[in-house]
Parts: sequence; structure tokens; C-alpha cells
Amino acid sequence: MRHCTLALLVYAVGYVQSLVNVNVPSTLYYKVNDTAFIGLPVSANYRRTYFKAFEPEGGEQIYRVCNGKNKKTCGFWEDVKTKKKVASGVTTYNKKKKALVIKKMKASDFGNYMIGNKKKSRYVIEKISPIPI
Repeated sequence: MRHCTLALLVYAVGYVQSLVNVNVPSTLYYKVNDTAFIGLPVSANYRRTYFKAFEPEGGEQIYRVCNGKNKKTCGFWEDVKTKKKVASGVTTYNKKKKALVIKKMKASDFGNYMIGNKKKSRYVIEKISPIPI
């Protein structure tokens, strides 16, 4: 009986540790025109991927944080393939809250947000209100 209990305990502890070590990005829900606070560590640039019905393979965009030396290429979202600016809510990084802040979220702002090296990420999904019956 003791061996079975001990074996079950060891199995349970191992299972819980495996769940803790899984790198699953958290999901945040916002509505269009909301201000989003996306908790990500400090980085020189951020990336996001998006998926649209007319573009099933999705796409990647990059945001460079302004540092005084990169005035021409910072402060906006840029499509990685076309190198063109992308319509987006006003994006900044709040050092105190350690969060990427997007004011007045647009439909194009929803997707998977990552730091520049893609090691940390957060999903940002549009929150839809239930339809009243």
C-alpha cells in the first residue's frame, strides 16, 4: 500500500512540474477602441503575427521602440515583407508597467505579440459581446 501511494505521489509531482514548465503564452481579450496593456519584457523591438480570412498564411509585423538614434524607423508597425507602415492604434512601451500599450485598438491589432527574439509571447484576441436574445 505504501509503495503504491509513494509511486502515485511521485507521478503526480512529476505531472504538475511538466505542466508548470510548458511555455504557453497567455491570452488577452480586448475590444476595438480599447487600450491594451500587453505584458512583455523590455525589448528593442516587438513583433506580431496576424491572420485574416483573405490572407490565410498570415503575416508578420515589427515595431521598433524609439531610442533617440532611430527616429526615422521607430514608433510604428511595419510589415516585414513589404516594408510598409501598417494602420494601428498608437503603440508605446510603458517601462513602469512592463507592458506594450496600444491605445484605440484597431481590428488589425489583434494577433500574437512577441519580443524581438520571439522567446516570449502573448495572444491578443478580439473580445466579442454576446448577442442579446
